Amino acid sequence: MVRQGENINNKAPVTYILFLSVAVIGLPLSRFLMSLSQILLLLLWIFYGLDTGNIKKTVKEKGVLKGFKEALQSLGSNISGRFSMYLHNKPALIFSSIYLMHLLGLLYTSNFHYAFKDLRIKLPILIFPLVMAGLPKLSFKQVKTLFTVFILTLMFGITLSFIKYFKGYYTDVRELSPFISPIRYSLNVLFGILILLYFVLYDKTVSKSLKLLSLLLTGIFFYFLTIIESITALGIFAVIVFVFAVLHLLKLKNRYLKLTIAAVLILVPAIFAYDVYTIVEKAVTVPEIDLKKLDKYTARGNKYVHNLKMGIEDGKYVGLYICSKELKEEWNKRSKIDYEGVTAGGEKLKYVLIRYLTSKGLRKDAAGVDSLTDWDIRKIEEGVANINYITHPGIKSRVLKIILGYERYKKTGDPSGNSVMQRYEYLKGSFLLIKKHPLLGVGTGDFEDKLFAEYKEMGSKLKEKYIFHPHNQFVSITIMFGLFGLFWFLYSLLYPPVKLRAFDDYFFLSFFIMIILSMLSDDTMDTQAGATFFAFFYTFLLFAKKDKKTLYLSV
Repeated sequence: MVRQGENINNKAPVTYILFLSVAVIGLPLSRFLMSLSQILLLLLWIFYGLDTGNIKKTVKEKGVLKGFKEALQSLGSNISGRFSMYLHNKPALIFSSIYLMHLLGLLYTSNFHYAFKDLRIKLPILIFPLVMAGLPKLSFKQVKTLFTVFILTLMFGITLSFIKYFKGYYTDVRELSPFISPIRYSLNVLFGILILLYFVLYDKTVSKSLKLLSLLLTGIFFYFLTIIESITALGIFAVIVFVFAVLHLLKLKNRYLKLTIAAVLILVPAIFAYDVYTIVEKAVTVPEIDLKKLDKYTARGNKYVHNLKMGIEDGKYVGLYICSKELKEEWNKRSKIDYEGVTAGGEKLKYVLIRYLTSKGLRKDAAGVDSLTDWDIRKIEEGVANINYITHPGIKSRVLKIILGYERYKKTGDPSGNSVMQRYEYLKGSFLLIKKHPLLGVGTGDFEDKLFAEYKEMGSKLKEKYIFHPHNQFVSITIMFGLFGLFWFLYSLLYPPVKLRAFDDYFFLSFFIMIILSMLSDDTMDTQAGATFFAFFYTFLLFAKKDKKTLYLSV
């Protein structure tokens, strides 16, 4: 209870950290907590600094009505003061103008249902700078407390994912992201890695035991990114490491050390590129096949079909040693889903079965089906077409999926089901639409309608369930608001950190590189999880943190 003469100002720092903690827990785990944290922070912003002791005194001396009137006046004055702080914070205003741009887009739009939905999703871009520009800045000790909460939250989520992974309770690695989309979750995990690396490499106040723990968690987080095949997050991490390595290189005076680091910066990407090349070469290269020398009959005396045109997967011809008669008979003995039916994922079961047997190196006959375990049968029923997607997820598996998608797109023109080919199709439609509305775009609400119509107009073979946004935030902004809007969006992202010299800060520089690169491969702001993650950490690192010990250049 607040005593007479005491005000909320004395309690706010603890409350502020508590409400910020709700936000960092919600970012990777809960959309409800994301929304709740904004409401709580906004309420704190409204009531912070209110002299409740004086109001109580007025109530006691002059009555409830006078006290209520004074409370309203004090509250109005308090809100006016906080809002004035926000209005005089030009970097916060410029960042918030991204939201204003979306409001202006209502002036030339027709689909207000979509527009208001989009405005609701992007509310964090308005709320977080308003709140954080008007509340006290936090010490680095308090910032580390929030980072600790964030890391522990990520560890909780990853633990749940590992339980699911090691028990095989999934058909697609995307299912290993427990609460939000894998793309958004991987960005959360990546930022967790960058936070941990700061304490391992730069913070001299951290004990050796905590540094070792941080290093262990870094390895666990990194391993998680590989098993969910997050090429985006891993690629961004590589770029950030490269940037910081170059910054260190520029500061070094030892010539031989400079040459060593420069050599590493050249060799590591080259080795990685060679590894990817090797994976691709093995996946698309098959041994020469003499059809005359292949077995013509199964062990049961039925005839095999050998069809080299069915494609290549994992360096094997999918169409060799197929006996449909035996496949159908044996499969229907072991499964309730008919051989001619579809899997839980909607794919034709017989083709999934053929690919799965190929991935295990088995012939597509009765013996092959008999060799399958009950677990294999269940995975095929769920739509898993390659055992390696489940037992060995990672970069190799991801590359193989991309190759398969490309080969299918090349033959059929259908990009459905492969994220890389779908992105290519999305960008084709997006640029065609931008050409029609180059300067001001189509407005906030007509974005989706006009884009999806463009896909149909250009004759795209995308299946309805795979029709999405461009997966590029800059392209999405250009569709909505044209080239003028794109220019202002870039200005709104760059002006605040330049004005505040925030690019000297390890955390902000890391986050900025991460978020900009993520926007090149995803519509980061078009979902609640993405918009909240972006707006929260961008404004938190710019406006809520006061301690300058984290300046990268001063380390």
